[in-house]
Amino acid sequence: MIKELSMHPKAKNNNAKIAFMITLLVAIVAFCFYFALDRYKGVIGLFGIGALTTAILFYTKYIAVEFCYDITFDIEETPIFVVRQITGKRVSTLCRVNLHDIISVTYETKKDTAEHKREMGVRLYKYTPTLMPTEVYRVFSSGRYEKAEILIECDKEFADTLIENAKEARAAYLAAEAME
Repeated sequence: MIKELSMHPKAKNNNAKIAFMITLLVAIVAFCFYFALDRYKGVIGLFGIGALTTAILFYTKYIAVEFCYDITFDIEETPIFVVRQITGKRVSTLCRVNLHDIISVTYETKKDTAEHKREMGVRLYKYTPTLMPTEVYRVFSSGRYEKAEILIECDKEFADTLIENAKEARAAYLAAEAME
């Protein structure tokens, strides 16, 4: 029996907040120099705008968002794995994969992730709330239209449930295919 489960991971370190504060401080200092100096105004202004843009990107990508991982059923009672991004009151579905398309779920450390080589034609999607996470799970999915690797940051219980449900959904799918 496929079990429905939902998880809202939290960031495990403050790297994004620290990077946001540093780039925001650099932008403020650059703009102070921009108004105080007469020479190199253009270069200092561009540097300040670049630092401010980087700070905004850190905030919008890692601080202001929350991810939600769901194992659930769609309207046709097909078991699916869904990744949603919550920004304020806005909820966006980023990823929707049939459970029978999930081939494997593997645990990786930061070193394993850096050494991992992707096959040609396989897309990589990162849905982690932490900037530079130390531990992730790599979900390999091979659907009708696309092969993908999805990086998620979840606990062992959720990963084990995802693996078990994917195996059960795959067995049911293959049995239904054999019946036809």
